[in-house]
Amino acid sequence: MASEPQFLPPPSPEPAPLSPVPAEHPVKPRRRLGVIAIVVLAALVGALAGAAATILLVPRLIKVTPAGNVVAPLAPINNNLTEESAVINVADQDGKAVVEIKTTISSPDTFIQQEQHGIGSGFIVRADGYIVTNNHVVENARQLQVVLRDQAKAYDARVVGTSPDDDVAVLKIDAQNLPTLTFGDSSGLKVGQLAIAIGSPLGQQNSVTKGVISALHRSISVPDPATGNTENILNAIQTDAQINPGNSGGPLLNSAGQVVGVNFAIEQAQAGPGLGFALDGNSARDMANQLIQTGHVNRPFLGVTYQQLDETAAAANGLVVGALVTDVTTGSPADHAGIRVQDVVTKVNDQAIDDLHPLKDVLRQYAPGTKVSVVVYRGGKYQTLQVTLGTHP
Repeated sequence: MASEPQFLPPPSPEPAPLSPVPAEHPVKPRRRLGVIAIVVLAALVGALAGAAATILLVPRLIKVTPAGNVVAPLAPINNNLTEESAVINVADQDGKAVVEIKTTISSPDTFIQQEQHGIGSGFIVRADGYIVTNNHVVENARQLQVVLRDQAKAYDARVVGTSPDDDVAVLKIDAQNLPTLTFGDSSGLKVGQLAIAIGSPLGQQNSVTKGVISALHRSISVPDPATGNTENILNAIQTDAQINPGNSGGPLLNSAGQVVGVNFAIEQAQAGPGLGFALDGNSARDMANQLIQTGHVNRPFLGVTYQQLDETAAAANGLVVGALVTDVTTGSPADHAGIRVQDVVTKVNDQAIDDLHPLKDVLRQYAPGTKVSVVVYRGGKYQTLQVTLGTHP
């Protein structure tokens, strides 16, 4: 089993306000017989009108199968128009900040030196030319060029910094007053909400696809053909917005045009479209900020290999929800603090460790050198240990 971090894959709107009731205005009293006559007449007219309206509207509101079974009311047309206009606005306005990245990679060969050319995507996060993309888009590239949607000019780009473990990279081009995208809060994502992907799939610049957020908190293992290593991505977003080679590094956007994910992988099905995955937007934002500020990511080091236990796995093994420690690195902060194999880490400070808050993500909130309280479950009892986090090797 590989060293930290390692995990087992976790299993894992608001109704419109009611229209106000029309106010009933009082009327002056009239004779009793007149009132009774009016009530009877109104009842007869109302009954006839209601019956006629029902007969006329039922065929429009109900979909009927050939056998005559009611299936469901038809969806209101206004919902489709709202979604369509949202996608159009995002494509038109926010698509300006999505770029195409052209790469040239030299591959040494026994007889000749071959050049490989690739295309990926990215998006501008600062008007002075900082661009977020995937590490695997720019890895080992000897030349990088960036093409903006509304400019024919290709800009030479340089790598500011990369985080291969997170598959995030930041590029810089010499330009000013560029259109930018902002990150939304991906922790508020809901399964089923609108998702819009923009990028250069198969080299087709600034292509737009839409779908929904299909699932959250996916654990994805992606093999790297160049190195033979496996890249483990936790907390990935699954979407059915169509993603193809070339979409990598492009944004996954919500209906407001905010970045909630960075498209990075597809799982190809044997037949038909595959599954698309995006890096969690909040994590990508934090990594990008560190890369812009320092050129590298300061990742805290605990020194354990672990398996994430959900409720089902915990119950099956007579344990509790958390991170089951399977190995402790000798001389690491965890070793010095007394964390042992078979301990289950259940909390770091006041944050519970669970499917929504894996140990890897929780630790990232702290800088190396930070002292934290770690609660472990051992032998049927909870213990609190004090750990000073180190710097990830």
